[in-house]
Amino acid sequence: MNLPSVAIWVIQVLTMILVCYMVFVDVRYTLRRRASKNWPTTAATIDNSIFRYRLPSVLYRVYFTYSYCVDGLKHNGRFFLLVNSKNAGEELRQELVGRNVLVKYDDSKPEIALLTEDTLAGKRVVQGPSWTYR
Repeated sequence: MNLPSVAIWVIQVLTMILVCYMVFVDVRYTLRRRASKNWPTTAATIDNSIFRYRLPSVLYRVYFTYSYCVDGLKHNGRFFLLVNSKNAGEELRQELVGRNVLVKYDDSKPEIALLTEDTLAGKRVVQGPSWTYR
């Protein structure tokens, strides 16, 4: 094997590892969502938000935290919404912080919860799979 073919092989292997990881994460999250259909629900309050963007700054993320109580114990969760400008992100923050939402929680592990709504303020709710596996 010469050097260019080794480099191509390494790139292919790394690409396959990345694709497999992405598929695994998505499948794991999808299975969690399916399992959550029969979970009990409770009220939660959106407590706080942080505005961030990634380079290139085409899409901005507004990260929100929420809190809920199960059996007298307080738990927290998080999600984010994508927006296309800093002003839109600030408007979302003002609109959603303090708002009540409904969450489903795993009755055997109440610290694991998902928002019941798929959209808030017209934006798709994104909850990272790693956030729902503690």
